[in-house]
Amino acid sequence: MKKNDVIVIGSGISGLLTALALSREGKHVLILEKEDHIGGVCRSYEVDGYRVDTGPHAITRLENGPLKELMDKYFTVVPQFVPFGKYYVRIGSEIKTFPWSINAWLTFSLLPMTDRLLLMRALFNTLYLLNAGKDFSNIPLSEILPDKVSITTRRFLDWLCYFMVGTSIDNAPISRFIDNKIHHPHVVPYVGKLYDLFITEGAKDQGYPKGGLQSIVNSILASFPKGEVEIRTNEKVTKIECGERVERVVTDEDSYEGEMVVYSGFSSNLPHLVDCDCLPLAYSQNLLSIKKVRSLTIWLGLTKKIFTKYGSEMWIDSDPYAWVIPTTNYDPTLAPRGNQLVGFAFTLPGEYNASTIKKKAFGSIVNNIPDIEKHIDMIHYQELIPEKASWGLNSGFGDVRTPIKNLYCVGTDTEKRSAGVNRSAYSVLKCLDIMKSDGNL
Repeated sequence: MKKNDVIVIGSGISGLLTALALSREGKHVLILEKEDHIGGVCRSYEVDGYRVDTGPHAITRLENGPLKELMDKYFTVVPQFVPFGKYYVRIGSEIKTFPWSINAWLTFSLLPMTDRLLLMRALFNTLYLLNAGKDFSNIPLSEILPDKVSITTRRFLDWLCYFMVGTSIDNAPISRFIDNKIHHPHVVPYVGKLYDLFITEGAKDQGYPKGGLQSIVNSILASFPKGEVEIRTNEKVTKIECGERVERVVTDEDSYEGEMVVYSGFSSNLPHLVDCDCLPLAYSQNLLSIKKVRSLTIWLGLTKKIFTKYGSEMWIDSDPYAWVIPTTNYDPTLAPRGNQLVGFAFTLPGEYNASTIKKKAFGSIVNNIPDIEKHIDMIHYQELIPEKASWGLNSGFGDVRTPIKNLYCVGTDTEKRSAGVNRSAYSVLKCLDIMKSDGNL
């Protein structure tokens, strides 16, 4: 039995980034993947001449975020990113750009003026209390909403909660929306938070990967040091044998030993893989209470360019809520010449019937764009888990460090900062820091 420096369980974006970083730090890495493909929910594939991603994505914080830090340090081949453009809010038949600035917010006529003024006052009161030391990590956003805001305004904020946190406005902590980015160095703390939330134009450092999400995966694979990373697909891990340390990883094909093990699967599955005697009861109960974020993406190939604006649309009136990204506006090669490829991502409730929700979501598309049906050339459905844990008040959340000395976790259920690919990247950076503090790197 060959002993590896590191075994990485799972080849999603978190596992691949971890394997890249550790291999370039001089470790021999074995990746075990249960599927016959790698990339998880960060990949692309062909459907009837169109190249669809696993859900629509915007890669954020490309100027100084966690993915940028990993790319600068470990990538030898760097993916190209196309500027993401603007975010548009659609309510009924009206479309306006997202109000990033205070001036834009005050003139954002899709919401009633009274609501906008009330929310501004609530925001300033919240930031003042935050600067005074109040903890908002366990208070839902709905608690600071003025009583008289309209249903439309509440749906607008609820949309933001579902797509940024993975849960409703009644379960999303205020801290997710305030204490989120590096603060401006020349202002007092609470104004610094306001600067990040309302002054900076949040879409300026965002991009879409040219060639689709697969280009990020391809860049990682091309950056692996020769001979230092082995990937075994179709090997489902069935058990992680351990005492104080992981002794071996068992799959349905073989078993493997490693000095360190990094688990990038669902943290909620970890108690089922590790002997319960190795994990404290409270730790296991927390992981088992994690709530996954579920989404449905409908990809439409269109014979006409219906979405002409450069950017994405937030559909507030849609039921379920939707986020719309015409990926061929960034890269025309993702569709047959002259056609348009559009991804419609819908948030899903905790319990749902698959066929019913697909019909309902498609109906929402047609209701918003009645002319679209006669131009559909391809339709493709994806049921996905874009975030492995919602950041809600009434659910558990994982961590990079585990009670087992040489076992670490990475992924979107181990780190609360940001979302999507950047949340994964944050978890990898945190894992590397902890490994160094443990003397393992």
